Amino acid sequence: MKTLLVGYKAADLKAKMLEGDVTCHVLDIYHRHAIEKVWHAKCICTPHLPAGDWDLVKFRTGPKIMSGELSLDLLQEVYALKPGKIELDFVGKERDRNSLLEKIKSDPERVRSFRAQWPASVPGGEKLMFSSYPGCFCHRRLDEGGLALAEIVTRELSASAVPLSILDMGCGSGLVGFLIASYLTAKNTPPSKLVLVDSHSRAVEAAQENAEKFSIPAEVILSDNGTPQRMDGSFDVFVGNPPYYSDYRIAEVFLETARRALKEGGVCYSVCKNAAGLEPVQKRYFPEVEIIPRRGYAVLKSVKRQSFIQDGKKGC
Repeated sequence: MKTLLVGYKAADLKAKMLEGDVTCHVLDIYHRHAIEKVWHAKCICTPHLPAGDWDLVKFRTGPKIMSGELSLDLLQEVYALKPGKIELDFVGKERDRNSLLEKIKSDPERVRSFRAQWPASVPGGEKLMFSSYPGCFCHRRLDEGGLALAEIVTRELSASAVPLSILDMGCGSGLVGFLIASYLTAKNTPPSKLVLVDSHSRAVEAAQENAEKFSIPAEVILSDNGTPQRMDGSFDVFVGNPPYYSDYRIAEVFLETARRALKEGGVCYSVCKNAAGLEPVQKRYFPEVEIIPRRGYAVLKSVKRQSFIQDGKKGC
């Protein structure tokens, strides 16, 4: 029997579930790597469910697993596959499960679009109309922290007379990177290189769409481990809005990437709600951190300098 498992993380799986011809589907490349490492199972990471003659599609969802909009979007895709059987592994209240199913069963042929568009701009820059999809960070709206980051960086780069290479990590739909690139292009100093990185396949899809819409040349990379080695030491500017959870372990990945990817003299900009948590982490990778307040957020600025040793780690 050919089975597709949707919405499962490595911790949700059991050996019996993976017996036979089973494929796992995830939206985030981190979860693909975890499933492959723990279970040695076949797993794919794409923004949409793979077509195929599936005998069974089993979909795990619930309010604590994903947003209601993403649940509905994926369930719609499950039904569109027309598998032999559908099983809903719902984690939550029965009434929420029934409500989700009713939205599909009431009109199973209806194809809903969950794509959203929303505007964003920086002072002196063009207003851009961004697209995003369920699963993207801040779907349907701009992120105030990201906007604060873009505003500070464009202000600091406004006097630059030469094209700069820019890396936007955890890019989401590309808010920060594209606002900066659009602003610099209007100043006749478009980026010499713009690279955007995210671990979520739908973020990559949205960023690629936005790059084409805005006519901004960009390389968009799906990765949960920063940029490839070939890009080490090639960027003038790093921007990142790292998640606050996981005891800043993800922020460590961001800052390790910044240290590797920046040229000597390159500048790292990160943003957080409260600098008290992120500042000591950033100081492990860069000798000095300047805190710039904006919109109730803190933008942390560091310059890559000669190597130094702190807390047992090599930094720059």
